[in-house]
Amino acid sequence: MKKVSPFLRKRIVHLSMLLSLLAISSVAFSQTGSSSVRGVVSDLQGRAVAGANVSLIDEQKNFNRSQTTNDSGNYVFTAVPPGTYRLEVEAAGFKKSSVTQVQALVDTPTSIDITLEVGNISETVSVTAGGDAPINTTDATIGNTFESRRITELPLNAGNVVGLLSLQPGVTRTGFVNGGRADQANITLDGVD
Repeated sequence: MKKVSPFLRKRIVHLSMLLSLLAISSVAFSQTGSSSVRGVVSDLQGRAVAGANVSLIDEQKNFNRSQTTNDSGNYVFTAVPPGTYRLEVEAAGFKKSSVTQVQALVDTPTSIDITLEVGNISETVSVTAGGDAPINTTDATIGNTFESRRITELPLNAGNVVGLLSLQPGVTRTGFVNGGRADQANITLDGVD
């Protein structure tokens, strides 16, 4: 057996540490556990409202982000923690608009388009977001969020969370999702694969 020089041994240790760090950071980036809220702000005629101030608010978590719509009236909030939010929109010459019960689900983009009415900014139009089933129209991902209440109250065999997944539309007991192969599905629990 050949003896390894101290210089080479030190290089091997540094290389293995670097590879470990890269592996850990790639796992951390893949576990987002966040959502996004996006949409278009327009007037009653369907024309984009540029320069409108859009705020995403959750008072319980002390979360408040604001941004201005672009020339096309678009806004996007990324890296939003899952939860229920209020969306407020203000623009000069329009009534203030407020949308409540905006659901941001894990890794599922939420799209809320807002139509502003002409009027005084001191007037407010309040809208409650519908309880429609969330449909992801921005990419091909399929996802669903379970509350801990569902896991504890449903009669799962030995508390097997994987059995809960088969209750979702398009998922089989063997792990196939909507006809795809079992190795093409990514399942996360609390944001971890």
